[in-house]
Amino acid sequence: MWLSNTDKELLEEEWNTTLMELENDQFVGRGRELQYFRDFIESSKDTKRILHVYGMGGIGKTFLIHAFQRLVERLDGMVFLGLDSEDFAQSPSMFAEQLLFQLDSKLSLKLSKSHETPLNQCLDVLKESSKNHRIIIAVDTYEKIGSMDRWFREVFLRSLPESISIILAGRHPLTAGWMESPAWRSIVTQVKLTAFTYDQTRLYLSKAGVTKHSDIQDYWRFTNGHPLTLSLSAMAYGSKENTDHHPHEKHEILTYLTSKWLSEVNDPELQRLLEAAAVLRHFDQATLNFILDERTTTTAFTRLTSLSFVNRTNHGWGIHEIIRSAIVLNIQERTPEHYQSLKRRSASYYLQQINRNQSSTWEIAEYFYHLGEEVIRSAFFQDKDQQKKYIEPVGAHNFKEVEEYFEKRNRYDQDSVAHYYNRETDTTYRYYVSAEHNQKENDLIGAEYVRKMGYNVGRIVKDEEGEMIGLSLIVPINRQTIEQLKKEPVSRAYFRQLSREEEEEYRVGEDSYSGWFIRMLDCLNPEDSHTRSFLLYSLFPLLLSGGRIITSTPIPFFQQLTQAFGFEKVPNATHYDFGPDQPSPTFLLDVRGPRLIQYLKQFSQTVSLEKDHVLHVAERHQLTKREKEILLSIHGELSNKAIAEQLHITEITVKKHVGSILKKFQVKNRTQLMKRIMEMSPYL
Repeated sequence: MWLSNTDKELLEEEWNTTLMELENDQFVGRGRELQYFRDFIESSKDTKRILHVYGMGGIGKTFLIHAFQRLVERLDGMVFLGLDSEDFAQSPSMFAEQLLFQLDSKLSLKLSKSHETPLNQCLDVLKESSKNHRIIIAVDTYEKIGSMDRWFREVFLRSLPESISIILAGRHPLTAGWMESPAWRSIVTQVKLTAFTYDQTRLYLSKAGVTKHSDIQDYWRFTNGHPLTLSLSAMAYGSKENTDHHPHEKHEILTYLTSKWLSEVNDPELQRLLEAAAVLRHFDQATLNFILDERTTTTAFTRLTSLSFVNRTNHGWGIHEIIRSAIVLNIQERTPEHYQSLKRRSASYYLQQINRNQSSTWEIAEYFYHLGEEVIRSAFFQDKDQQKKYIEPVGAHNFKEVEEYFEKRNRYDQDSVAHYYNRETDTTYRYYVSAEHNQKENDLIGAEYVRKMGYNVGRIVKDEEGEMIGLSLIVPINRQTIEQLKKEPVSRAYFRQLSREEEEEYRVGEDSYSGWFIRMLDCLNPEDSHTRSFLLYSLFPLLLSGGRIITSTPIPFFQQLTQAFGFEKVPNATHYDFGPDQPSPTFLLDVRGPRLIQYLKQFSQTVSLEKDHVLHVAERHQLTKREKEILLSIHGELSNKAIAEQLHITEITVKKHVGSILKKFQVKNRTQLMKRIMEMSPYL
């Protein structure tokens, strides 16, 4: 049966009311922005007439615009005109026609045919309508307005009545044309949308029916609070039937997101740069030059860093973590060999920086990240909110906080589990500690340990509010601390078994150190994997300390981690201080003097990384095939005689080739040759 026009209007109103109620109920996480918008529309004297909301794809700009619209439509005398730049051809006339259509729909103007252009007619109607209504014009996907940006700003907006307010939403901050003018700056407010917090994520998931704590934790680790990723994940969780037009699994979600985000990347050159940048956690023009083995133009680099999901970091630029994971997965699927090549080149870059004696904690950390050991990447590089934490040395002024920390810790007598998630492999490493172990640790150590060893063993981890959330106890080894280390549980097993000569090596002056004993890395919240990751990352400076690093633990996860880092188990130094069924091996890493470089090179990929670098440099310097073979042999520290035997040529021939290679690199001997090569960037 056909419905009458009146019935249709009622039905449409019911559907609209129902949908608005559902949308309001599902809307979370943007209270600050909504309150700002309320102030924006309620103040008739507000000089800020233009509100620009921006942020990366999927951050929730469109949903926020819809929330603004729902709020306006509940108020008398207000009209909300919403446009999307993707819905009309980019021309002033088409823009005007879209506005006229909405004005007619909202105000029932019954527009008659006019000989005026659509733009002039639109401006006339807006001026007339604004006398009786407060009008708000919203333009979503503003980044797609393209060449119309100048017209929109300099022609359309300048022609509007002052009472009309404008909302823009796009992926990028407004261009220089807006922000270089003091006049425009005075009437524009820009608001950057960020990901949901954990509490907002939990609220969103609860509204979607996800209430199990472990599920919430899983989705939080996977999405990092990114709204679109969260929405797709919640949809997959609640899906009860086959809906092929939506992604369901995590891998499919990342693939879907990649297609959405890469709509900004519209040519092969930019895509190639983006792939290289995604393999790196941080990048600049020099690192991209190296791993791509070619020069990157400044124009291309600027286009890359202008993408909405690329942001500045402490070490250059970086791609949003979820997008980076999605792109990496895409590369791995399409061109696995190319992905492995980019990974090798990335590790080679940081190894070269270390070889140049310009190494820092950060460069050593990045080298380990790119080596590809999954448990290290998962445990040490949990990026979320790391920049918001900081370390404060323990001293007399804050020792009371250490005492309060242990008082709180002593009240915790449960099993504890933290999860380290690797999005690229969808693998979670489980760090489990039993209640018995936690209680035994409380019995073995407390604030008195810090007092005995000295304040300098302690480092407090604080959050952005200045609250203490973690503690590390790392003892510098010298003649003052070694006697106490021989007495204390956990450390005594190692230090008591030392020979007299070995012990003497540790007995340096009280103002120095010969090594470090890692006694505790602890979080007040046992499930806080990000703070644990922050504590682990803070250990990297020890690799540059020039000493020996020692630790002992019965926890399987940490045993796996120390062995992945190349620590060796010390014979006759296993103890049972945590209980008769809790064997605790002691592990040692020696990075004294030249041992650091030897240690870094011991990892399985390193030799091939250096060979890859040597071959790239050789290619750039136009070495012959035979000269390349001999150069690789020199890199392998073979003598001329050994090279001759290996290549089945005479030793005299080898000497001639070596002389030619030295001449091409303008050096006098093999030592200078290899030093020169390892300092070179292959694209020069």
